[in-house]
Amino acid sequence: MRPLRPIRPVRLIALILALVLAAAGCAGGSQDDPQTKIDEPDPNINTTGMPIAKEPVTISFMSGRPSQTADDWNTVAAMKKMEKQSGVHIDWGLVPSEGATEKRNLSLASGDYPEVIYRTGLGAVDLAKYGEQGTLIPLNTLIDKYMPNLKAILAENPDIKRGMTFPDGKIYGLPTIYDPEFASLQMQYKLWVRKDWLAKFGMKTPTTLDEYAAYLKAVKTKDPNGNGKADEIPLTDGGEGGTLYQMLRSSFGVGNRGTSSGYLDAQPDDPTTVRFYPASDGYRDLMGYLHKLYADGLIQKDVFTNDAGKFNNLGSQDLIGSAATQSPAAFFGKVGKNYVALPPLKKTASDPVPEWNAEGSGLRGMGQFVITDKAEHPVAAARWMDYFYGDEGAKLFFLGIEGTTYQKSGTDYEFLPQIADNPDGLTVDEALKPYVIYLGGSYPGIVRESYFKGTEGSAQAVEGTKQVADHGIDEVWPGFTYGSDEATELDTISADVDKFTDESRSAFISGKKPLSDWDDYVAKFDQMGMKRYLEIQQAALDRYRKK
Repeated sequence: MRPLRPIRPVRLIALILALVLAAAGCAGGSQDDPQTKIDEPDPNINTTGMPIAKEPVTISFMSGRPSQTADDWNTVAAMKKMEKQSGVHIDWGLVPSEGATEKRNLSLASGDYPEVIYRTGLGAVDLAKYGEQGTLIPLNTLIDKYMPNLKAILAENPDIKRGMTFPDGKIYGLPTIYDPEFASLQMQYKLWVRKDWLAKFGMKTPTTLDEYAAYLKAVKTKDPNGNGKADEIPLTDGGEGGTLYQMLRSSFGVGNRGTSSGYLDAQPDDPTTVRFYPASDGYRDLMGYLHKLYADGLIQKDVFTNDAGKFNNLGSQDLIGSAATQSPAAFFGKVGKNYVALPPLKKTASDPVPEWNAEGSGLRGMGQFVITDKAEHPVAAARWMDYFYGDEGAKLFFLGIEGTTYQKSGTDYEFLPQIADNPDGLTVDEALKPYVIYLGGSYPGIVRESYFKGTEGSAQAVEGTKQVADHGIDEVWPGFTYGSDEATELDTISADVDKFTDESRSAFISGKKPLSDWDDYVAKFDQMGMKRYLEIQQAALDRYRKK
């Protein structure tokens, strides 16, 4: 073995200097360290008020662009106004929404990503992974020091803050927030029936499962549209049948923590314990009820391939007796005005009205806005986003330009005729396209009834929600957050579990899988790792409750 050579004095001095510099860098942070840029923002960036930047700055984005929006967001009136008043130019990096997830994942994996990722829907798994890696910067300090609008919302809604916070105590992404007071947005989907056809049948509005089935049978057999053909469709939806079970699960006691926690709810006798409800007896009974409707021809035969376009077309042709949707008037035209929403359906006439659990959390899509470690101006990026969590920003984002697209009417806001009743026959969304970018959904910000004039804020949607709002559940779970190791493990198990659950639901309803196979169906989940799946979810619920 060769002896170690002594270090020469010159080399020793160089080594000591390098170590000293490295130690100083670790102690004080470098100028490229994102936290340093937050704690010591560029003097060009104002920490309050407008403009955000004294001299214009550019921030690079990757943005998911829904097809309903303009091809170039820098030509959109609301964004032009925001740039002018803020001094912040956005290089949007637009990617079609349908390919945004793949593009984003490739970008993050390769290291070739922008300063901000916007409207691509990063989920809890990726937020945990890239947050813990340092690719996404924690937003806690930015929220506390530079985002007063969002900070105030989280103070008023601690459940939303809990849902955004990861096990390490950090917040890595910003969400869409639904105002808790906006009930018709929280409870978007309901079951609707034709009030004019009820009158034809001499029936009252159904309140039980049997009464509902009787109405559907009348739709099938009594030619209520009066065209002499048996072409009526008693029940359908526009989401490949995926909404039907959610509209009826309250009657069977499953899904008792709302729609945002996926297939998890609470054990009925222990609200602190998670349950995978598609393996419960109540879910089996729900599948049995839906199968009976399907076997009797009361659910559209090809509902499992139905998309929104086909659904809307059928509704406008005076064919649908009952629909699972937000507002028939918004999608079926004049015919849609004939529908009324149902209350939660009782199992039998002697049962109490069940809780309505088709209600989502106010926390939606918590990864719609993230800031990466490449951000040159993280304070400017955060302040730009915070504007849209405030009233003025929300008005600009959803309504456009006052005096051009909308006006104030008393305490309310209304679109001007060129938007609401476009002379060229454009729909509201088409007329708004040159003015706003929220169209198509999946955006960060807050959605309040005062400013949002979409389907869920329509008169029919608001009126229909009154049928279920008084029966809402006491607690709605959000989607949970996980550590990166948990997230990776859960992602693998969930891929199999979710796919098998979705496929089996369609098969149970259609009869391709008989309910006599139920025990084998439940056993399959155990083979997929259900024990570990529930352990991870229980740990996530325990953390959520303790935050």
